[in-house]
Amino acid sequence: MLLRPVILIHDLGGSPDDWDRWGVISRLVNEGGLDPRLIRRFEYGYVRHGTVPRYDAQGDLIQIAHRLSDAAAVPDGEAFQVDALAAESRALGGPDKVSLVALGAGGILARYYLSRRTPDALGTRYNGNVDKVILVGTPNRGARLESVAGDWERRMGWLRLFMPARAKDAMKRAFAAFDALRDRVLAEMPGESGPPISPRALGLLQISEKSFLLRYLNRPECTPRDVRFWCLAGQITVQFLIPTRTACVPVEVHFGDLLTMLHSATAVPGARPVPAVFRNGYCVDVTRPATDDPLAWFGGDLPPYAHTRLMQQTEVQRAILDILTHN
Repeated sequence: MLLRPVILIHDLGGSPDDWDRWGVISRLVNEGGLDPRLIRRFEYGYVRHGTVPRYDAQGDLIQIAHRLSDAAAVPDGEAFQVDALAAESRALGGPDKVSLVALGAGGILARYYLSRRTPDALGTRYNGNVDKVILVGTPNRGARLESVAGDWERRMGWLRLFMPARAKDAMKRAFAAFDALRDRVLAEMPGESGPPISPRALGLLQISEKSFLLRYLNRPECTPRDVRFWCLAGQITVQFLIPTRTACVPVEVHFGDLLTMLHSATAVPGARPVPAVFRNGYCVDVTRPATDDPLAWFGGDLPPYAHTRLMQQTEVQRAILDILTHN
């Protein structure tokens, strides 16, 4: 068996069981030969909701990141604490540094932990025991949680001068539809058993484009120079066929993974990450009758490289496996 200590950190609203449901752990073990004793699923922890403990998958990422730190205050946390796993790997004859694989907001959580060369108020401290970090769809520069219609309409301003009124209306509906698709992604993130993500959830606010946490993390000095980063990202491109007064003009628009734009998912300030971009391309003719369901553009379901579908794809899992075993 290949001794590679790995901690898997799920997304906002998710669950440690996601890694089993997607088949990630079985692929790492069965195809990659990784020793299952050193593969750990990070747990966000629990908070009280009345008298019932509730899994804290939408809470404060700073507080949750403390669970990666070697701290006695984290109950039953030794299994996925970085320093403890590094020591266990050394005892088995493996490397003394850990790899982190993080999806979405889990990557922000990991980056905060790595930024703490000195302890924060909770005592979170990074002691240098991480070698590589694989970020999948992580909104390093923020997720697009506000309407994007106005932004893209401004980018197309010159073309709109030549568009008939019906084409302008069609494009407006198209961009509004992508806001609905982003909301569909947010609704999928907790899976079937988790509660819906609240628009006021602190974890959600911390991954927005104007987040105070991202302003802190995106200072170059917050990224350890001896840690190697890989950024895996989805890029969904739609070519709209726009009727003007004289012709039908193709306009290509990039939507990232419907939650995280490509420039956000492939940038880690202070590091030179290795990007891997997985692409879906579609063509939409806005001259055809409008549909009330934007999923019809993609055959009735979200594209394979939409944010909540990324980790389920064989190509993404194999990329992670290749990084863990050959780098």
